[in-house]
Amino acid sequence: MREDNSKLGAFALSSPTIADIDGDGSSEILMGTSMGFLYVMDARNLFVKDNWPVQFQYAIESRVLVEDVRGDTNLEIFVADVGGNVICLDHTGKKIWHRNLLYSVTSQQKKENLEVTGSSPMVLGDVDGDGVLDLVILLQIKNPGQGSSHYLFAISADTGNDLAGKAFPMNIWTKELASRKDINVGEDFVHVKLPPPLLVDMHGDQDHISDYIKRNGTKWWNRHSDDSGAAPHGGTAGGLHVVQPIDSYLVIVEGGSGCTQSIEMGEKIDSAVQADDVHGTNKLDLVISTVSGNVITLESEAPFHPLNVWNNGELRSRTNAAVHGYSASQGIFVHEVSRQYRDIFGVYVPVTFEIFDNRPNIQNEPDKRKYTVEMKASTSLLVFRKDIELPGIYTERIYIPHGPGYYQLSLILKTSHGLIYEDSFHVGYNVNYMSGFSILLWLPLTIATICVFLMGAKRQAQNWDDDDFQSNGQGILGGSYGNLPE
Repeated sequence: MREDNSKLGAFALSSPTIADIDGDGSSEILMGTSMGFLYVMDARNLFVKDNWPVQFQYAIESRVLVEDVRGDTNLEIFVADVGGNVICLDHTGKKIWHRNLLYSVTSQQKKENLEVTGSSPMVLGDVDGDGVLDLVILLQIKNPGQGSSHYLFAISADTGNDLAGKAFPMNIWTKELASRKDINVGEDFVHVKLPPPLLVDMHGDQDHISDYIKRNGTKWWNRHSDDSGAAPHGGTAGGLHVVQPIDSYLVIVEGGSGCTQSIEMGEKIDSAVQADDVHGTNKLDLVISTVSGNVITLESEAPFHPLNVWNNGELRSRTNAAVHGYSASQGIFVHEVSRQYRDIFGVYVPVTFEIFDNRPNIQNEPDKRKYTVEMKASTSLLVFRKDIELPGIYTERIYIPHGPGYYQLSLILKTSHGLIYEDSFHVGYNVNYMSGFSILLWLPLTIATICVFLMGAKRQAQNWDDDDFQSNGQGILGGSYGNLPE
């Protein structure tokens, strides 16, 4: 901790982001402040890096995102301020593109009459299914005399342009918002933090995932189809679904087509929606928590896949990954053969996993093609670590030195830029080991008993009756006993 004597106070209203943005092997801390400054500091010594901080027009209250979206094997930095500006910077602080989202919903002459009264954290994912990452954010915009509106934006993370088509930006109307009184924007106004969007693939057909993660960074286009003639679950367009809580409504938007469905939950939703197979049906479920403390699950017909879950709050991993699973530039997941729960009886636990890397320029950057794979038991006990140089499918045997028990094994991939991707599964490790000792007790007795019965059966099979015994006239020593004296 260092004392600041400058008297220029600023609040840090979001969690910092930790990543190695320049790939020099040392992590940096990225943090925005209420004065609109974006700081990038060395994580070890806390000195501010060259060309930083960068000042923005308005306060930065959302988490800063980092991801390689341009294929140059460097991390891009995405920042949103409370005034509706979204800016993409490179690792040196140079601006790549800038969008003022208010211009997307009104003309420049009328922009002065609009106010951004609330915004959500940003998330990344391939919304339209073209193989290029997109950035999604929700804004609450106040227009004097007309009330407030919610606008859902999806823009290309590569260029900052709106996605092809007219689906985005999308004005989402709800009953609560229509009946709400105007918000007075003044000196005491507090910017409202809206729940973040959830990016998830809810299509019933997800056979494209294995091909998508092996596309080698090229563009992609996939349309879901159903030969039965009925409308398939999740729609027919490619890409992901945006699940956005707004007031007491859960709004689900198919990114490729813009088709929208609203579900009224009855209570206000202020937190991120999670997606996972919580009922054990091998189908994807949505988990919603309300302000009253109720937890609601919605089942779907979308098949479960470890790259299509989101179960760590506002981030997909516990560290810095804010990208939908198979949309990310890199990732790791455990195959089904190892994911199924089983009670391991032995010394080693076999684990089969797959690493993928979709950075377009990675073939020309062999020094960036490094993947550190770790396995942790119960989220903190390190049981395996290995450096891997090529994507692909691997099988490793894991030894757990902490004794028998039920374990949650977390498979963690750390990239050359410090991005963390992870997957987890559960196993039982020698839980019923006493059953092995019982074998040592009853197995020898069983074998001995079988041998005794077999020998008894063999003795009875031979004819040893005295009446039927035929003597050959020889004594016990071999001599004749027929002429012995009486």
